[in-house]
Amino acid sequence: MSLSAIGVIDLMDLEVTITPYEDYLHITVKGLGSYKKAEAFWKQVVDACEQYQCYKVLGEQFLLDSMSTAEAFDHPALFRRVGITKKHKLAWVDKNPRTRETTQFVRDVLATRSVVCGRLFDDVDRAREWLLQGAAAGHPNDVS
Repeated sequence: MSLSAIGVIDLMDLEVTITPYEDYLHITVKGLGSYKKAEAFWKQVVDACEQYQCYKVLGEQFLLDSMSTAEAFDHPALFRRVGITKKHKLAWVDKNPRTRETTQFVRDVLATRSVVCGRLFDDVDRAREWLLQGAAAGHPNDVS
């Protein structure tokens, strides 16, 4: 059951909904993605985490386009700029098969740089299950 929803944030052609629950924030993002919008989006995520003192994030995205490989490769720097750290735990679901490869690449880059604890999933229920369990055995910053 959600507490009080922050509501819908419109970042031009991007619709973001942030709903706080007792143990995590559920975030949905839909629309036309870009690197500039990604930075504004992730800043909103960090602000919501701080507001609710909750650093577990279940994210669902359906973006209509993808960013370039160079922009995807720059996500560790983007995350550092907006304040995402290893205290954040991200369970992410990309619902658009056309953008999933780029999302997987971003996840891989973040994993190799040990920037954040996060995983990419095909299913929201599996993502939520992972998010709400303890850190993976043997590795507190699971990024698989």
